[in-house]
Amino acid sequence: MAIITSDTYLDGGTARTAGEVWTCNGGILTIRTDTRWHANSPASMTGTLGSVTISATLGGGYYIDATNVRWLAITGGSGTATIGDTISQGGVSGYFLGYWASLTSAPSATIGATGFIKLREVTGGAFSAGALTFSGSGAATAAGADVTGWIEVVQDQATAITVPRLGKFQTRGDWFYLDNTTGAANQQIQIPTDGSATAYVPAVWIETSSGSNVYEIYPAIYAAAMITTNLGTDARSKFVCMETNGNIRIGHNGTTSVGYVPSSGCKVRIPNILGRQCATGTRATNAIPNAIVGTRPDFTTTSAGAIDMEYFMNDWYMYFLQPYQVRAYHMATFERFLLSEVATALDIDDCGVGHSASYDVRAFNATSCFAGGTVQNSKFQRVSSGSSDHSFELLYSSGITVSNVYSGIITFARSTGMSFQSTQCSDITYSNCYSYNQAIQFTTSFDCTVNDCDHCDRYVGTTNTTGIYAVYILASSDNILVDGVTFGYQGTIANVHPYLGIFNVGQSSNIKLRNVGTRTTALSGGSANSPAYIYVSAGNNNTVKLQRIYMTPTRTGVISTLNSDKNMTYEHVYGDMGDTMVLASLNSVAKNCGGTTSVTGQASVYGTHFWDAFTSDTVGRVTLPMNEQTTETTSLVTIVAGTPKFTSAGQLTMQSVNDEIIIEQSYFVKGCTALTNTAPIVSGTNVTYVSGPDWGNHDIYYQIDTGSGYGGTWKDLTAANLSGETISASTGFKLKYRIVCDTASTTNAITYIRITTNSTLASQTDNLYPLETVTVSVTAKDAITFVAIENARVFLEADTGGALPAEESVTTITRSGSTASVAHTAHGMSAGQKVVIRGAVEYEYNGAFVISNVTTNAYDYTLTGTPTTPATGTITATALIMTGVTNASGVYSESLEISGDQPVFGKIRRASTGTKYQTGTIVGTITSTGLDNTTRFVL
Repeated sequence: MAIITSDTYLDGGTARTAGEVWTCNGGILTIRTDTRWHANSPASMTGTLGSVTISATLGGGYYIDATNVRWLAITGGSGTATIGDTISQGGVSGYFLGYWASLTSAPSATIGATGFIKLREVTGGAFSAGALTFSGSGAATAAGADVTGWIEVVQDQATAITVPRLGKFQTRGDWFYLDNTTGAANQQIQIPTDGSATAYVPAVWIETSSGSNVYEIYPAIYAAAMITTNLGTDARSKFVCMETNGNIRIGHNGTTSVGYVPSSGCKVRIPNILGRQCATGTRATNAIPNAIVGTRPDFTTTSAGAIDMEYFMNDWYMYFLQPYQVRAYHMATFERFLLSEVATALDIDDCGVGHSASYDVRAFNATSCFAGGTVQNSKFQRVSSGSSDHSFELLYSSGITVSNVYSGIITFARSTGMSFQSTQCSDITYSNCYSYNQAIQFTTSFDCTVNDCDHCDRYVGTTNTTGIYAVYILASSDNILVDGVTFGYQGTIANVHPYLGIFNVGQSSNIKLRNVGTRTTALSGGSANSPAYIYVSAGNNNTVKLQRIYMTPTRTGVISTLNSDKNMTYEHVYGDMGDTMVLASLNSVAKNCGGTTSVTGQASVYGTHFWDAFTSDTVGRVTLPMNEQTTETTSLVTIVAGTPKFTSAGQLTMQSVNDEIIIEQSYFVKGCTALTNTAPIVSGTNVTYVSGPDWGNHDIYYQIDTGSGYGGTWKDLTAANLSGETISASTGFKLKYRIVCDTASTTNAITYIRITTNSTLASQTDNLYPLETVTVSVTAKDAITFVAIENARVFLEADTGGALPAEESVTTITRSGSTASVAHTAHGMSAGQKVVIRGAVEYEYNGAFVISNVTTNAYDYTLTGTPTTPATGTITATALIMTGVTNASGVYSESLEISGDQPVFGKIRRASTGTKYQTGTIVGTITSTGLDNTTRFVL
């Protein structure tokens, strides 16, 4: 047993014993060599470590340092050297650790003809090809330059590393290069074994292409799991087969070709610290990772120890309970990486989990980690499937960002375990993650975000009829945003879509699902076993919003809704144009969606009134179902006279003469170019069209608001009248209907009123509803007195880094009369927004203007004067966020439509009335919660 009170090297001069137990009472134990082979190691390669305990009161540490170890290929070797001899070449010298005939051989002091010399450190530069000078009796010639070497650190099984708050476990190292890929299956690559017949490898890192210097983790899995039932040969199957002797196979399991084969010439590397385990009776031989995880070398961190690992490849038990810190970079281990109650922010980067056998365990779990942090650029995938057996799980945690992480369940058939599971979590973000053979799921979680994540339904083959969704949001989750979903490695692998649909939401509120595919390049639902729907409700949701989601084909429909849901919004949601959309939820609306619209009434649906959809690039429909109003929609339905009644079966009944009702649309319909000269469809009983306003036993009139309010004059609901209206695709229009009973009947009933519109693809794609409408507020105060400043002028513009233009060059500006037409590629603005034009030689073109007639690459504005056309000069355009003067409270605010975070820059000044102040600067970013800026003025 060793007790250290000062910093001590394992090879620092004191003879060590096999399985030695260490107590660090204020000292740091540093390992910079192989534990089995160094100047003070016990005989027969038995130099392993027992338990290491860092004092809770005195502190100390356990430090594995492989930053200096070097590896030198030699020829012409002979003689016997002694550990600690100096090897030199000119001004370069190194500390001799030993000779290795190969990566699989045991070290020796006797130097063979060819092989490798390991150096504890090298000073004075780097060795090069040529003769080496030994301070002892050895001799050799360097075959080339020395490179990063490796060390093997072996712990006895069933030993613990105890790290308290005053201590730290730390590893530092580098990459050890192994070989280049051949581009052929069944290539075997050897990992160092130090002469042990047994050596397991959890992962290797392989270049993405020859010479790219960008590496990707390839987890290693045991041969019985690396089979064609589980894996294929495309990019989903970036695994290697783990042999028991330190070999890994690429694209093969020893019997069959399986697994992805990288192209030829890619470098293969591993971290240069190899953490091994052994049985106490056979310390010279590495043991397989013990099936009883507690028997593997493990950690005790319940007294808040600090864990800081870099370049550490191991087969230990990576479970850290109640540590103060966990930081892991370039780390690989077996089966699982488990964290619980970590006091500070997680910092996990470039880590992976391999599999030595089939175990029913999470590959990654963070429980009760409230300090947040990041997990990124890593692969955590499990082999076995089972009920609620997740692969990557966050439980009772908050503030964690997970990015570019691959997770899934390798074996099929799948069970209810998820690839990514968040339960009772808050403020979790998944960005650019890859989900395999299961889904991303939130259960009773809050304020979480998914950005641009990818779903692969299987590791091998194509989607079958075992149904899942790509994303689940369930069990009272709230304020969840999903922004961007792709299938099949971002569309590079076909037919690996989810069978049931993209989204399944139940018992949740304030959910936003957006930005999947585009109108011109829809997300592919595959050529077989296509998803049934885009969205399916599991019921009892409140306030769910789908925006800009395009997927085709769908197997059944676009959406599946229930009347236990309320406040649902669908904007630009497109499946197959032939799909029938049914809105069965309360207080719901569909705007500019794709598909046909039903004229069948829905039972027990309330507050869902007007909605619209397009059936093709050129034809659309605006539909009014006869659903009873709710408290929230009372203002849209007015009973003028008599006793019109709703049946709760999707019908309006008006049985007495002069029963009268007015129903108004709540929003402007965008994307339509005209109302067609096609007879409206009125479904129900006693609704056959006669003439004028007369529809059977009903007279139906309408008014239209095209942006300037309703005209006040009721028009007969006829095709001729509708087609005579002039509408703008960008401003849009909204309708209200007046329905009067002209013939009494107890069977009178109206189910739907539907009119037809014209459109173009450009009109549909160029006139989108905003993703967010937020409040932007600026407050002006005196810097000394903090008194609000009234009548301060605010001028706020878009800055670079957002969707809106900031000092962007425009192609041309031409004039026709008082209309200036701007050619401005992909400007990102919409009708009614303001733009600041600068740099035109003809000054009349310059200034702040409201834009109209907006398309993707152009817009108009109105100017005064008659400047020469086209405009000349170096002309730029910047979106104007807002301009105005502050009120008596020193505040100026406006509502703004945004499609993402928008940086802004502006000025605020008061120099015309009252006390004069210096101009202030406004800098900030408008987010989904808006912007609330306070600027303090100085005299």
